[in-house]
Amino acid sequence: MKQLYLLLITLLVSFSAYAEKSGTCGDNLQWKLTDEGVLTITGTGKMKDWDYFNDSPWHENVKQVIIGDGVTTIGEWAFLDCSSLTSVTIPNSVTTIGKRAFSDCPYLTSVTIGNGVTTIGDWAFYRCFSLTSVTIPNSVTTIGSDAFSYCRALTSVTIPNSVTTIGNSAFYDCRSLTSVTIPNGVTTIGDWAFRGCSSLASITIPNSVTTIGKNAFSDCKALTSITIPNSVMTIGNEAFSFCSSLTSVTIPNSVRTIGAKAFYY
Repeated sequence: MKQLYLLLITLLVSFSAYAEKSGTCGDNLQWKLTDEGVLTITGTGKMKDWDYFNDSPWHENVKQVIIGDGVTTIGEWAFLDCSSLTSVTIPNSVTTIGKRAFSDCPYLTSVTIGNGVTTIGDWAFYRCFSLTSVTIPNSVTTIGSDAFSYCRALTSVTIPNSVTTIGNSAFYDCRSLTSVTIPNGVTTIGDWAFRGCSSLASITIPNSVTTIGKNAFSDCKALTSITIPNSVMTIGNEAFSFCSSLTSVTIPNSVRTIGAKAFYY
């Protein structure tokens, strides 16, 4: 009897493990995970959102992701902490990359973002320590808060003219980032947006920007000069604090407010 009981338990566990290798992840979306860690998502429409208390069903077991053309959103927390994931291609059908979608994927080295994406959500690629480069397509209008923060291997980023908002801490502590061109259209550089980008040697701020947020470029130790365009009215608190190599600054007549400790140290 005991042996029969153990056999039944073993069969149930095996069946449960097998059952978890496929399922639905949206009203019209299906997923399948192979033993080799290849996740394929097919169908049409929005992907389901997950959260801190409710992990995605493939959590941590994914090495490669194939997202079908027809998927319109990458769900919140969908690939959080997928520690074996190295690359991902997001198709043109996707319009939104959800909050924390690829957060804490430490070995993710490359991302291809499709031309349909308009929003990169908050913390979307947070702490993707191995991500070296990313091209943001012309469809994107919003880069969310902390979207690429702590991407410490990121050396270059192309921000297209379509972007109007760079969120708070969007590139916080991207310490390998050497240069950034902020396109015309951006009106606000968020608080802490480039804080701790210690290799950032040059920055171009366009005439569309009216507000440079607090700590926006603080601790950018390689930054030697900055020209603030005539559109800027507000330089936030500690915006350029601890920029220890900064030797020259041009501040236009348009500026009405220079925040506390804006050029501290």
